[in-house]
Amino acid sequence: MGLCKYCKRDAGFLKSQHSECEKKYNEGCQKLTDLLLQAFRNYTDFYLLDNQIKAISGSDYIDTETLQNIYTNVFDRAVEEYLNNGVITDDESKTVARFQQYTALPQQRLNANKFLERVIQAKILQQIFSGQAPTSSISIKGTLPFLLPKNENIIWVYRDVQYYEQKVKREFRGQSQGVSFRVMKGVYYRVGGFKGHPVETLYNALIGTGTVGLTNMNIYFSCPQKNFKIPYSKLIHIEPFSDGLGLQKDGASAQPIFLKGMDSWFAYNFIINII
Repeated sequence: MGLCKYCKRDAGFLKSQHSECEKKYNEGCQKLTDLLLQAFRNYTDFYLLDNQIKAISGSDYIDTETLQNIYTNVFDRAVEEYLNNGVITDDESKTVARFQQYTALPQQRLNANKFLERVIQAKILQQIFSGQAPTSSISIKGTLPFLLPKNENIIWVYRDVQYYEQKVKREFRGQSQGVSFRVMKGVYYRVGGFKGHPVETLYNALIGTGTVGLTNMNIYFSCPQKNFKIPYSKLIHIEPFSDGLGLQKDGASAQPIFLKGMDSWFAYNFIINII
């Protein structure tokens, strides 16, 4: 005889669950998901929902691990909703902070799909939109291969980025929207908007893999085979893709490049607005 994994009572021969218990469990998970998502949308204090959360969890066989999985999934969905409506507002930022406090989930778990990073990045973009100098609260592990002057600050770092140099013409295809001119502050492209990809030819070569640094003045790249610094003011074209950026700087001999393996949503929005 097997025990039901939900109610822990006899489930019958070769069975591990009661169908009614599984149904109650699934309904409870959905009720919690709906309750938490609505709280994010209404900026509700999660502590006010504590009794409801505990009641649903207790009556619908939802254990601690399941509850934490619900928390992380809801967090990802809520932050994505916030970002698709624009840069995160003060009310949304406070709701995110309150959720972190209430759930007491470690940052590593909340950032499993990089949505906690998105919240930090959104705060940086909001600074630019508000006319402030961008600052970053990220903690950088290890040393950086860039020497920055005193008036230049690192804002974001991407590791293990592949640098491709275009030797012949490359055709960009997809549903992304590139910018080939200076744009006004506040231009914003939502998270799900970058679905294009570069069609590479036989002559587009991988030069090396290294580190990209975004500062308040320049974009840097460094690897054993290649190092460069491009002032944002020298960029004449930037193209976002799902897995990186295509860049073209000013200059008759400048070749288009592609940086693969970085978050194009933040890098693109940051660069076109800081220009």
